[in-house]
Amino acid sequence: MIPVDVDAAVKALNRMTVTQLRVRYGEVFGEAARSFNKQHLVKRIVWRLQAIHDGDLSERARRRAHELANDADLR
Repeated sequence: MIPVDVDAAVKALNRMTVTQLRVRYGEVFGEAARSFNKQHLVKRIVWRLQAIHDGDLSERARRRAHELANDADLR
């Protein structure tokens, strides 16, 4: 697997326009970006690239995160 150079990715993404970032977001996530905030898009794309490279959350971790999110709504 090709290593993700986070610094290089951030530099390249920061040179992109918001429109270009929204296109890249669509390529990485497989869905349209709802945000027009450049920094948010950069952070999300870098996070996703790292998740793809390093492996995503386990199913157990995903279920636990979902449980925690549901509990937060009750407070």
